[in-house]
Amino acid sequence: MATTALGDTLWATPALASLRQSFPEAYIAVVTSGVGMELLKHNPNVDRLYEWKNLWRLYKQWKGKAFDTALIFHASQRLPLPLCVAAGIGQIVGTAGLNKGLDDLLTLPLPNIRQHEIERRLAMVKAIGGKVHNHRLSLFLTKEEKRNVKPLYIADRWVAIHPGSKDVFKRWPLSSFAEVGNRLQKEYECQILITGTQEERDLMAQLAAKIPGSRILEQGLSLRQFAAVLEKMALLISNDTGPVHVALALERPVIAIYASTDPELCGPYQVQRAEVVARRATCMPCLKRKCQVPFCLMQIGPEEVIAKAAPYLVI
Repeated sequence: MATTALGDTLWATPALASLRQSFPEAYIAVVTSGVGMELLKHNPNVDRLYEWKNLWRLYKQWKGKAFDTALIFHASQRLPLPLCVAAGIGQIVGTAGLNKGLDDLLTLPLPNIRQHEIERRLAMVKAIGGKVHNHRLSLFLTKEEKRNVKPLYIADRWVAIHPGSKDVFKRWPLSSFAEVGNRLQKEYECQILITGTQEERDLMAQLAAKIPGSRILEQGLSLRQFAAVLEKMALLISNDTGPVHVALALERPVIAIYASTDPELCGPYQVQRAEVVARRATCMPCLKRKCQVPFCLMQIGPEEVIAKAAPYLVI
C-alpha cells in the first residue's frame, strides 16, 4: 500500500490494527513516504516499513518476499500498482477510480462510494476476510520521546493554535485565530502555542504579534518531536490539516475548522473530544487551489470556536 501525507497515513492505522487482529500470524509490510515512516515508527501492527523512494530497489526487496496480497490504501503515484504486479503479488485490492487510470491492474476493485477515508481503508480489510478492530487513529511515541519534551510544556496549561495549511483556501483568517487566542488566554488562564512548519514561519510570527504573550513553537523539531509536544497540549485548534490527525491519534482534544473540504469524508471520525466547525463551500464549483480569499471560512466567527473550546478549558 502507499501512503503520503499525515492524514493519509494515519487514516490507515485502524486498518493496520484490524489486519493484525484478524491475521495475527501474517507478515505486514507498509510502503510509504518519509512522513509515513516517521508516523508508523514503533507501530506494533507493522513488521516492516519500506520508504517509497527507489522503485528498482523496492522491486528487488519485494521480489523474494512472496507477498500474496496488497492493499492500495492511497495511490498518490502511478507506480504502486505496476510494482505490485511486477513483484508477483497475486491479490491486489483497491478502490476503483482512484488509481491514476490503472484500475485494470487491481484484482479486486472495490466500489468508490461516499464514505470516510478510514472506512474506505477498512473496507479493504473486510474484503480479504478481516474484521474491523476499531476506528481509532494511533501514533506510538516512546517513553524517551515523551520525556524529552521541554518542562515548559508540562508545567503550564497550553492551547496549540495551528493557523497554516498547505493550501491557502483552507486557512481561517488570522484575525479570527487571534481573537480566539486572546480570549482564551484572558478567560481561561491558558498559554497559547502557535505551531506550524518552517514554510509557515512568517504566518506564525504574524499571529504571535496579534496575541501578546503567545509563544511560537521552536523550529527544527522532527515530526515525532512535534507529536510529543502536541501530546502535552490541553487543546489543539487548527485548520483542516495534518496536525489535526496527529492530535487525534494521540487522543488530544481538537477543534478542527472546515469549509472547502467535507469533514464527513476526512474529518474526525468516531472519536470523543473532537469538535468540528464547518461551513459549506461558498462558490460552486469550489475554486480549491485557485482560491485566495476563502469566503466560506469567513462565515465562521471566533465566538463559535471559543464556545467549542470552553468545555475543555474550564478547571
